Amino acid sequence: MSRWLASVQSLEEAQTLVEQLPDILDMKNPSQGALGALTHQTVADIVQWVNKRCLCSATVGDLAMQAEVISAAIHDMAETGVDFVKVGLFDEPGLVRCIEQLEGSIKDLQTPVIAVLFADQLPQHNLIPLLKKTGYAGVMLDTATKNGLGLLNHLSIQSLNKFVFEAKSAELLCGLAGALRIENIQQLRPLDADYLGFRSAICHQHTRTNLLDPNLAKQIQFQMNASMPKAKTG
Repeated sequence: MSRWLASVQSLEEAQTLVEQLPDILDMKNPSQGALGALTHQTVADIVQWVNKRCLCSATVGDLAMQAEVISAAIHDMAETGVDFVKVGLFDEPGLVRCIEQLEGSIKDLQTPVIAVLFADQLPQHNLIPLLKKTGYAGVMLDTATKNGLGLLNHLSIQSLNKFVFEAKSAELLCGLAGALRIENIQQLRPLDADYLGFRSAICHQHTRTNLLDPNLAKQIQFQMNASMPKAKTG
């Protein structure tokens, strides 16, 4: 049963969602790239405000595929108290070696780490078995280039279904994001990803760097709930 994730860029934005907290409150700086990072203090402040009313995740930034850099970043972000740390795995030379070198850091960390792959920059080979082997708790798809094109502009429903199936077969949490729109919910819910992620869809003028609009978040929440099968009675 898919849950929903909302990305916020400040404590003030998070507080506008007090009446419709998502299943996962994600923290990132959309003005700093696909997975721009907020300051550790901002993340810690949001985690404290949430006070376990929902799960929290945070990105570590658009980092080069260098194990020592990423290792330090995920450890520092984990200290903020988030439930998940998200790290982008960009299709660069040395990506596989970087993942392998991070195994010790990922497995030693008490906080689960989610790998983010990019639908517009997918590696040629399937990384899911390697991610499972090296200790990642989950994997999600997003888009690296934020130019108005969404996840479904890059991958078909069939391809996304295969991704979800492979992730779940590996017992990894699975998420789908990337300029998703409210109308995509009905298309993606049948794939049964663990969560669907939203940022631009809940911002003024559907622009990810604009301020969050709580009324749009309410629409997403309503649609996610409306998409859920009704419980049988009697």
